[in-house]
Amino acid sequence: MYNIGFHPIMLYIFPAGWLYSIPINFLVDSIVLLIGFKVFGKEKVWFNWKKAILLSWIFGYVADLIASFLLLLFDWIVGASFRTSIITNPIGGGIVPFVATLLAVVVAGILIYILNEKVALKRTELDDKARKKVALLMAIATAPYLFFMPVVF
Repeated sequence: MYNIGFHPIMLYIFPAGWLYSIPINFLVDSIVLLIGFKVFGKEKVWFNWKKAILLSWIFGYVADLIASFLLLLFDWIVGASFRTSIITNPIGGGIVPFVATLLAVVVAGILIYILNEKVALKRTELDDKARKKVALLMAIATAPYLFFMPVVF
């Protein structure tokens, strides 16, 4: 469900979608962080949330934007050789659009993990092991899977 409003094409077609995407992503990031802190941190859940949510939310958006630009780059490099754009039809367009989209989603997930583990969660009172687990949870749960959604009209 994450990034319900963060498909690069949808935000381009419907610019007002940013007004919905921002609070939805904040809410989802908050829920995932709170679950991670409750499961792996066990104490000071709200204290840790206050310390990490803003940076974690911003880093999630930065990772998604980088993945979007990566998709645009893939589309620009090899998009002309396919009958549809890599971005608009990653599943139905064949193996190359699927792999390009998968690579972009994986890059976003890796960036989410690294930025959360190295920066956002450093401010919390989690030990190293718990911090890595929460960062991994954030990366897996909040990667931009919506990039796989075809947006062919």
